Amino acid sequence: MSTPTPMKHAPSQQGRTPSQLAAATPPVSTPFSNPAHAAFSPHGPKSSPQQVKKSPATSTLMGQHAMGAFNFDSPSTAAAMGALGIGGSFDIGLDNVAVGGLDALGVALAGEDDKLKRLETILKLFSEKKGLVSEAGLDRLAQRLGLELLSEEQMTPGGRKTRTLAIAGSAIALDIVLDNNIVQSTSLTYHGNAESVSRHMDAAGRILLQDLQLLPDQSPLTKTLDGFASNFERLASLDKLSIVPGLDCHEALAGIYVSLDRLHQWDLSRLREEQGMAGKSDTYLSNMAMCTRHGFPVMHARGKVGLALQYWKELRFVPPSTDAMAVFSEKREMVWSLLLGCAPIDGLGLPPVRVSENWISKDIIKEEPSSMESSGGVALDWLEPDNVSLLQSEDNKDAGMDLLHPDLSTTRVPRVMFTVAFDPPVVLPQNDWSRLYMCANANPPNIELSHRGSPPTFDSLLFPIPPGTKVDPSEPRAISRRRDVCVFDEARKPAVKQHHSTLFIYKPIYSQAVSEMPFSHPRQLIDMLPLLRQYAFLSTLLENSFGSKTRERPPTTAKGGPNPDTEPEKPKSSTTTGKDQLADFMGSSREPVARAPPEPEDETRLDVILWVHPSPHLQVVFPMGDATADITLKILEGGAVEIVEENILDAGAKGKRKEFTKENLGKVLEYMEDLGKWAEWIRTRLS
Repeated sequence: MSTPTPMKHAPSQQGRTPSQLAAATPPVSTPFSNPAHAAFSPHGPKSSPQQVKKSPATSTLMGQHAMGAFNFDSPSTAAAMGALGIGGSFDIGLDNVAVGGLDALGVALAGEDDKLKRLETILKLFSEKKGLVSEAGLDRLAQRLGLELLSEEQMTPGGRKTRTLAIAGSAIALDIVLDNNIVQSTSLTYHGNAESVSRHMDAAGRILLQDLQLLPDQSPLTKTLDGFASNFERLASLDKLSIVPGLDCHEALAGIYVSLDRLHQWDLSRLREEQGMAGKSDTYLSNMAMCTRHGFPVMHARGKVGLALQYWKELRFVPPSTDAMAVFSEKREMVWSLLLGCAPIDGLGLPPVRVSENWISKDIIKEEPSSMESSGGVALDWLEPDNVSLLQSEDNKDAGMDLLHPDLSTTRVPRVMFTVAFDPPVVLPQNDWSRLYMCANANPPNIELSHRGSPPTFDSLLFPIPPGTKVDPSEPRAISRRRDVCVFDEARKPAVKQHHSTLFIYKPIYSQAVSEMPFSHPRQLIDMLPLLRQYAFLSTLLENSFGSKTRERPPTTAKGGPNPDTEPEKPKSSTTTGKDQLADFMGSSREPVARAPPEPEDETRLDVILWVHPSPHLQVVFPMGDATADITLKILEGGAVEIVEENILDAGAKGKRKEFTKENLGKVLEYMEDLGKWAEWIRTRLS
């Protein structure tokens, strides 16, 4: 660490205060003329109008007392304040400090609250940068997480010097061996007594090693700590929240995993007994249990450390046929998961964590379920484990709280709760967003507003509006995309069709994105799954049909202008000069009116209308021979598709058309997960 060196100043200025400088500004009325504001605090009381509007004479008299609190031992302080844009009235002005990524604030920073927000944004930008994989980077990360790091130099049999870094917590320890700042190996150990935690440590250690090791042909200058920091921070937070003796957060989550895995194994046994599942692979059965039953619990999987409950995945009906395809699908196919963790209790009425492996009975279902429980399917035999009781001591004075029982007795319980993080975050309309919090018996937070001051809409969260675009959320929105769709006819011959797809949203669907919430029992997570699967499948349909796998429709071009298909678009400067404005004006007066390029004759138009009240609906319109197909479908809870209306099936049809029903059309869409491919499948079979 470099040692600060004092600045050199002219001898005549030594010891002078800002009030004694030659070019002192005349006394003016400022909010800090009041002696009560001499000790400045950004979070202090705001200035009142009476303190601002003062006469010059009064300000001068009051300034003589106030300036005493702003004397400086050296003019270097005043020089530093001037370099940072801080005026003589101690006004924090960061307009002179160039910080990238702050343009999204979008408002003039006039008040103290806005300036504080800008400071917080700067700190957030710094905290997001984890640094590179190196001894210094790991040291800074350990300090940020509040863990102790020890370094020891060793000599290899070949004569090379290596360094071992030991990052230790109360229950876990990670040893990292580096050779010239390149990670060679890691060793993750657990010092607790829970065997359910110890048997998963090797899997967690392998993920941490993958996060630190270089990829083939990767330079150490490009290997960041982002992935490692995200995973190791989960372990560190559980370690810091644990209370010795009394609470082991690692053991608490491992107990939930044991119960959920017991339920998953029961689901698999039931699926194997179903008609039509004979001969299916274990991967296919696991996918069905994940997407149609009670989820698939995993510990330290898919590059993420911790407990996750997987509940949805892409191409769930198409399991990989080979090991190579399995590796490929694990990296490419998206999986929706619930990441379970712990956090300090920050509100009232939130139950504390409990440690148990018996959240559900060994029999899984109740022997004599009530009529209300059995009406919706099987009645799971959920149990209520006892609370963790802490000993009264000074060590857990701040880490515990008193829990009041119905008999008015109290128990000392940890001030820690279970949390669930949604990976990826789920976009829900506001009504379903409230329902999701009701499943967890938690109060929903305040509705987040967009930078326009209104709640965000469903389409803006799935397909963000480009910055700088003026859009009225109350107006209809149309999203036009183009793509090439590979189609197989009945003879399995491939062909490529060009699609021009447009998504219409006529009414605003005010929505929220859910990323994390508290919970107290795994039963609450199981209750969420049907709703989560419903919108996970909807987002999959929209992403595959209008998302990153498609391309924007070519913009209108003027005569003699560049073709966007052949020439890259130059980034437009955010600064406009008078010369630029004149050139734009003269150019607009000379050029003819822009026209959209003609559509190819073999291009298929696909128009989709979306609405979600009372449940998600899609109206799909596309040409089919000399007619136009018009199909309205509804996405049910659990991700099933129901065809509500259609004009392509004939009840009196004969031959192969007689085999197609609404149920078949819905199953095909569930299988394909793509509106464009689904439309082409219908065209090739029913045209």
